[in-house]
Amino acid sequence: MKTIATIILVVFSTLNSFSQETLKLSIIKGTEKPNSETEHFYLLKVSNTTNSEFTFNISATNKSCNNEQLLQTDLKQEILDKQKSKILDVINIQTGKTVEFYVKISRTQNATQNSWNCTEIKAISNNGNVLSNIITIESLIPNPNNAD
Repeated sequence: MKTIATIILVVFSTLNSFSQETLKLSIIKGTEKPNSETEHFYLLKVSNTTNSEFTFNISATNKSCNNEQLLQTDLKQEILDKQKSKILDVINIQTGKTVEFYVKISRTQNATQNSWNCTEIKAISNNGNVLSNIITIESLIPNPNNAD
């Protein structure tokens, strides 16, 4: 019985490792605006170095920052095409290709000052599987009265 369980576990692990082909996310260019601005754009790219074509979405969501003692606030995230002209819903990437896109992170004028936001960015399949590494962008919402 232990042998059968071991074989099932090995087969499952092997199949699982084959199904976890990943895409590579990276930041090409960070924001050039000061923290006091309400909108920031980050240019990212996703690269497909696998032997498979992928159809996926880019997820950008608020998450808790590592230092939970910091005051944290939620911001709005949008995934835009390279021209910043439309929201990207679904991306299809051929093997060996790269797709560039923007992540727009914005806040309201009345956002909590002296707080932080961490935005988690990843590629996900239609069924919710994570297909890429995860990038976290940390944003500070400064108090304008504390500016040097």
